[in-house]
Amino acid sequence: MISKYLVAFVSYAYSNNAVLQTNNLQECPRARLSRHHGENSLAKSASFISATHLSSGNHQVKSNHNAVSKSNPCIEDLAKSFSISPIDLISVELHKGERGIFLQRSIKKDDPILRIPLSSCIRDDCPPSWYSKGPIENDDNPHHYNPTYKAKKQWLKMMPDPKCLRASLPIHWPEEMVSKAKCTALEISTDSSFFTRAAAVTNISERLRSIEKIDEYLEEKKIDIERLCSNTLDLVQTRSCRVERIDGIQLCPPLRVIAPIFDFINHGSSQYDGDGSANAFFGLEGEGFEQELVVRAKKDVGKGQQVLIDYGDSARPPWRCLANYGFVPNYRILGSDDEACDGVDECVAEVFYNGCRYEVSSHTIPTELVEAANVAFLEEEEGARAFEMTMDPETTSDIFPSEVALRLAKRISDAAFDLVIDHPEDNYDSKNMSEAESIEAELAKALRWSQHQVLLACALGLRDYAARKIQ
Repeated sequence: MISKYLVAFVSYAYSNNAVLQTNNLQECPRARLSRHHGENSLAKSASFISATHLSSGNHQVKSNHNAVSKSNPCIEDLAKSFSISPIDLISVELHKGERGIFLQRSIKKDDPILRIPLSSCIRDDCPPSWYSKGPIENDDNPHHYNPTYKAKKQWLKMMPDPKCLRASLPIHWPEEMVSKAKCTALEISTDSSFFTRAAAVTNISERLRSIEKIDEYLEEKKIDIERLCSNTLDLVQTRSCRVERIDGIQLCPPLRVIAPIFDFINHGSSQYDGDGSANAFFGLEGEGFEQELVVRAKKDVGKGQQVLIDYGDSARPPWRCLANYGFVPNYRILGSDDEACDGVDECVAEVFYNGCRYEVSSHTIPTELVEAANVAFLEEEEGARAFEMTMDPETTSDIFPSEVALRLAKRISDAAFDLVIDHPEDNYDSKNMSEAESIEAELAKALRWSQHQVLLACALGLRDYAARKIQ
């Protein structure tokens, strides 16, 4: 079922008149949206922030859903209005064209960075406490409050420009632009998500059209309702998070929320330490009306440093992060002596060998690829050399001989350079492109470059391996 609150929030964004009561809304069939392999449902999430179509500022989105080019907004009033604490610890600042959360003073490991009442969040099971304009009668929740109109409007204006956000998500790209990214996994993901997204937009827009006098409002404001619903889902997809819930000792279904200020925190990897790695984590704390979404430091963090959280498996490898969040992460390529903190190699690239697709990292290749390369090598070798290798016990016991490693290194190197070599169909003149086309082209180029670097590192590692065996 599409949550009735999603419909209510989008409707609320249309009008400044009477509040639409969610209890009077009928629920409509759920439209499942696949972020990757059907794991996530986005359509259920509430999305008051769809109003950005009407009230967003002229923020310029580059390659990140938090990227802007305007001045740094003050969030103190926003934090007070939504009862977020502490209000003097963080600030919203611009760094390399991206907006993020920065610390105003140093903190220790496990110290709280943000405490956001769950009642102030947009969530997929009930409306936030500030949804009603008037006083709430017969309500036992002491944390219900009503943020000022100025605070709500400020939050909306801090959202990405919907046109630029749309351009950053491959699901909206034309087919030729998706193909220019030269990533089969991205193409498959985009194709599999297209029809479920279309069904979700149709279901939501039909439900909204059943609201009294909505057609008059849409005509007056010249709003394309299908595009607005699509923009809504873009915001839910890129700015919501999933949190685990525990009722006593029982694990409940995860909750999807969009939280003020929290949604400005950028992504950092938890698979390695150093620059660009995650330095914070988040989760639900407390019970009942006291429940909060809390962000804590996972290590000591100094003054002036940006707060980064790991977006999880939906942000790795890079093609999946682009598909889900609209940016290509700059993951560190691990060397042969490095090891991922959780054993997950997030920086991988695809390579085709004899018609089959494989994923390799900078220092690992799948066993299936080695086996295929061994078979191909023996089939291609002729005469005494092939017979000698099959009869020599030492050679037979070597599952990855140096000759095969060198052949794979050449194949992977060729694939790496094919990603960056100039092709006539890839040439474009940014001066003659629209802003959306420019965003699409730059992101496709960034993904190709990310894969290129991984493949080059893998090929170099294979050559080093072969050289050591020959010695």
